[in-house]
Amino acid sequence: MPINELKHIAEDHEADFFVSMTDMMVGMLFLFIIMLMFFAMKFSNDSVDLREQNQLLEAQRKAAEDEKFRLHTQLDLLQGAQQARQKVVEQVYQSLKDQGVAVLVDRNNGILRLPESILFPVGRADLLPEGKEAVAKLARALAKVLPCYATLPDTAIPADCSPSAFGLEALLIEGHTDSDGTEDMNWGLSMERALHTYQVMIHEQPMLGELRSRQIYTGQSIGYPLMSVAGYGLNRPIVPNNSVENKRRNRRIDIRFIMTPPSEKEVNAAKRLLE
Repeated sequence: MPINELKHIAEDHEADFFVSMTDMMVGMLFLFIIMLMFFAMKFSNDSVDLREQNQLLEAQRKAAEDEKFRLHTQLDLLQGAQQARQKVVEQVYQSLKDQGVAVLVDRNNGILRLPESILFPVGRADLLPEGKEAVAKLARALAKVLPCYATLPDTAIPADCSPSAFGLEALLIEGHTDSDGTEDMNWGLSMERALHTYQVMIHEQPMLGELRSRQIYTGQSIGYPLMSVAGYGLNRPIVPNNSVENKRRNRRIDIRFIMTPPSEKEVNAAKRLLE
């Protein structure tokens, strides 16, 4: 075969080779572009997802902070109510102590405790003369303190009251007995004792019967009397009824102060007044 023909065939092979290489390179470039676009889109989607996740996490963090603040506020209110109740109980207790009335105090539970020995004969609901005197002194002490934490219809809060963010929800006069006798008898006896104590208090200080619970921030009455009575019979002993001394301690009248913190609505009302 002539040399020129061999040279021509070689050039054709080289051309075919370069065409194939070019096609392959173009294909690889095209594939590379597709892959680049894929990763770019994935990166973009990942960036969007990451931003959304960050926004979600930020919203969750803020919600957690808000809830933490709310719980701290509630805790402060509860602690404040406890401290305010202790203050009320202490004021009445000191007044009775100064007047020579033998009264016990449970500061943590907001209770003034009058033992049976100064109030009633054993098994009876009629107050002894010294019992009436003790209850009258209690009524006078309450009449000085309670108007600062409750409301009287058409009457302003006394000017000498210290500002307080808390009001009394209720003042319970509770009768309690020991375990001697039948349950029905003790139910009746405890209720009669509580009722007679209440009646003497109202006779001594009629304004006590007019006191109403109040919303402390707005000063508005919430419509029901502050004082009420209850008889628990033998069901709430402070010590086991297993000795003469313990039974004596369980026969008593408890004056229970119930004070609740202001509601969220009341707090918001106070904030609006301060704005």
